[in-house]
Amino acid sequence: MLRPKKKLTRREIKQDKLITAYFKIYDRIYNYRKQIIIGAVALAVVALGLIFYYNNLQAENERAMTELGNVYPLYDQENYQRAIDGIPERGIMGLRDIAVNFKRTEAGKIATFYLANAYYHLGRYDEAYGYFDDFRGSDNLLRASALAGKAAIYEIRGEHAQAAELFERAATRFGQTAITPENLKHAGRNYLEAGNAAKALRIFEKIQNDYPEATISRDVERFIAQIKVSL
Repeated sequence: MLRPKKKLTRREIKQDKLITAYFKIYDRIYNYRKQIIIGAVALAVVALGLIFYYNNLQAENERAMTELGNVYPLYDQENYQRAIDGIPERGIMGLRDIAVNFKRTEAGKIATFYLANAYYHLGRYDEAYGYFDDFRGSDNLLRASALAGKAAIYEIRGEHAQAAELFERAATRFGQTAITPENLKHAGRNYLEAGNAAKALRIFEKIQNDYPEATISRDVERFIAQIKVSL
């Protein structure tokens, strides 16, 4: 004679569900253990690769800083061509080689900025523009200066409207920097040269209101008076 099935309590039902779920998870892990192991190994390889990359990048940056320190005196002495080329016989790497060989590093990016500036001072504006455009450093002052460098080249070419827009971007895009008032002044002056007196007046009044202590304030007053007479 069959005995009646025992009625399970709520606690026993919960325990039974937990046991069932455990074995389902165990079966999945067991069945897919190969894929799980491969995934774990892959993650470990990626992690080790990242550690190696950043350690290697740091070492590269330190070397680039050393090379930049060696060549900077040539740049500072306005010996721009030698600063670009370096002095190989004395073991001094030039700005061009530093910028190319260490382009991943922050020091290499700074070398790119100085390389652009060196070409600019030599009057080689196409090359200067290219390197200003390539600059990807993190320092806001240098980023603003690189954009202003491109604007100055447009001004030299007589393209005043484009120069004005870039000078204005250089003044406003990277927050407040030491050259913000000067870039605004150049923007206003180029807007004036481009025949856009309204934009020029707006820029000059911004300087007057926001930077009353700036050394360029007298020039700004003169430009404002000049514009108001012509309107």
